[in-house]
Amino acid sequence: MVEPDISRWKKLGATSNSQYYEIEPGILAAVPYQGSFDDEQSARQNNVLQMEYFRSVGRPGCVVVFFDRMKGQDAGARRVYQREPDSKLLLGTALVGGTLLGRAMASFFLGLSKTQTPVKLFSGVNDALQWARSFGGASS
Repeated sequence: MVEPDISRWKKLGATSNSQYYEIEPGILAAVPYQGSFDDEQSARQNNVLQMEYFRSVGRPGCVVVFFDRMKGQDAGARRVYQREPDSKLLLGTALVGGTLLGRAMASFFLGLSKTQTPVKLFSGVNDALQWARSFGGASS
């Protein structure tokens, strides 16, 4: 399981299933609570927090989601992530997963979801951060 080292990240807030941190300006970390489930309601909460963050910093950026910590995600959540993010604010989403279940859920999401912004699966946080920085909304 890929466990993030949050010791240097700035805590921003939480939703019903995740805690949020600023990794660096323009890059958010979504750290789901261990064993959490993502449904339409939690997905809406996550989307609102993400969009409010990017508006507050006055720049678009990316979200890094530590998918291994989740036990599941339903179709309602996937619909929210497909349709509701503002593509002028959210440039991309990096899904970080190393466990078989985490990678399977992420692959399922990628296979079924036609998102407005790029979504990519990574086995480690460093590659995810490099990809997120490549969009230019975040500063390194």
